[in-house]
Amino acid sequence: MKGRSYSGPDDQAVSETIGYIIIFGIMLTGIALVTLYGYPMLVQEQQNTNIRNMERNMIVLQNDLKGLTYKNVPYKETTLQVAGGTMVVFSEPGMNGGLKSNFTVDVYANGSEVLSFDTGEISYTSQDTTTRISLENGAVHTRYWSFPLGSAMLAEPRWFYDNETKTFVMSFITLNATEYFAQTGIGTVGLKLTDTDQNTYDLSAVAQKPVVHYYADPENNYNIAWRNYFNKSSLRMNYISGGGFDSSFSLDPGLQTLVIKTYNVTVISL
Repeated sequence: MKGRSYSGPDDQAVSETIGYIIIFGIMLTGIALVTLYGYPMLVQEQQNTNIRNMERNMIVLQNDLKGLTYKNVPYKETTLQVAGGTMVVFSEPGMNGGLKSNFTVDVYANGSEVLSFDTGEISYTSQDTTTRISLENGAVHTRYWSFPLGSAMLAEPRWFYDNETKTFVMSFITLNATEYFAQTGIGTVGLKLTDTDQNTYDLSAVAQKPVVHYYADPENNYNIAWRNYFNKSSLRMNYISGGGFDSSFSLDPGLQTLVIKTYNVTVISL
């Protein structure tokens, strides 16, 4: 008589245990894969969203600045959400957190005269310190720490050359803060126009046209962004020289009139 195999209670228990271990191992593997690959992607996507949001916020502040400087509005305020980093104000040299970047203009209308203009900036640095977005002299820039000398202009300032009247208009905006300014989360930023001035130079009889120089702060270098902007054909500026932290451009040889407008704006945290 042939024997028959018999699966008793002990064998069934072993089978269930092995099945449980396999299923539990699959679950742990799935969780590990999500943690290893999925979570960093989610964090990076959130950081990218925060950066895009701050680019829009800086453009909003740029529009507020235009309202103050070009529409004679004495005060503007905007509520912003600052996430994934910190927004600070770098004032002109000598003020809180002084910024070393500035512009100079060599004017030869009445002999040789060098005009100097400090900028200051509102700056956002991402939490992982890889990205900085700044509002400087009416322009919005971005730069990445992986490219120390690289920068790009997201929104341009209001400089223009009128080819009909041969008039060049440039604006210099100095940003200051009454006290150390740093913001995260939701807060209100106020901009107050404290001083303004305008000078006009007749250059019709002057052979040597003005030269514009930009000198970048080594820690906040937007030289490439400004150089690319000055190279725009509509401004009719001619590149002279430059390095990693500076650029020099002469104005159009046919220039007849130069108008320089200056504005002092105080940033207030509310």
